Amino acid sequence: MLAAVMWAGVAYASNPPDTRSVTVPVPQDTGSVAPFVLVHAIPALVIRVSGTRDHLNSFDPADLVVSVNYKAITHVGIQPLAVSVINNDRDVALDTPPTSIVAEVDRLDSLSVPVVIDFSQQPPPQGYVVVSKEATPNTVTVIGPQHQLPSIEAKVTVNLGTQKTNFQADEKVGLFDANSGQRVGNFGITVAGHLQATVLVTVEIAASLTSRASAVLPKVAGSVGSAHFLEAESVSPATVVLNGPQDLLNTLDSIPTETISLNGITGTLSFTVNLVPPAGVTATPGRVTVTITVGSIPQPSSSPTSAPTPSPAPTPSPT
Repeated sequence: MLAAVMWAGVAYASNPPDTRSVTVPVPQDTGSVAPFVLVHAIPALVIRVSGTRDHLNSFDPADLVVSVNYKAITHVGIQPLAVSVINNDRDVALDTPPTSIVAEVDRLDSLSVPVVIDFSQQPPPQGYVVVSKEATPNTVTVIGPQHQLPSIEAKVTVNLGTQKTNFQADEKVGLFDANSGQRVGNFGITVAGHLQATVLVTVEIAASLTSRASAVLPKVAGSVGSAHFLEAESVSPATVVLNGPQDLLNTLDSIPTETISLNGITGTLSFTVNLVPPAGVTATPGRVTVTITVGSIPQPSSSPTSAPTPSPAPTPSPT
């Protein structure tokens, strides 16, 4: 008996009983939760495991199987859900494992969201300017909690810090909360009906902006009525200041207006119309007044022409 007690003391001294905390992920795939969705991901469970030091050192947390009763969800909101933990390692014991978790649940829904292109640095290098930017497609479908979808923004971020030529690449779409600006998770993205999260980003880059004066050219269409003609047209102001990339401005001898229809115009009329500069160019001012005068063609008289009066016959002289 004394030997047995001494052996037990030595054994426990070299391999004493102990406890340890391990973290185990909670299964939360969308298929198990549908037609609902978790508003926030459920954090991993912290479980206390007891056993001898040697058994704890060799313990694999993968031997713990966690299951959640998602079938009990019948409404949206914050609610407790039953959870069970099965231990497949007979050499250790679980110390009061959790029996429930708290989850926030919402309906699963989808929403079409426009794609916003952001730049990670001040774009592009000094001396260059972004003329246009476009994402193809320009919208994505976001799938997630119904009540959070209206505040979701879809963004792609590109770096043009050293870009001096046009940029084109497939870029990953990120989802952000419009109110906090923080990236959000637990959402799915489909692009053109396919489960993916990339769009084609095209950015047109040109030389730095400059300005120049340019004449305004009224653009007219249609025709005046019969017996009328376009007598005169004038623009006020006759010239405007264009702002844009140097290479674009060098090709502009004039700037057109919106189309003005001549149909039905008689006399003198004035129109206030917008200017139509090419993409990447702006005009100051952006609106001008075009005055058009339509004259009438004189018509010949419709009265009959009187016949000439015949000369009187000569009177015979007496012999």
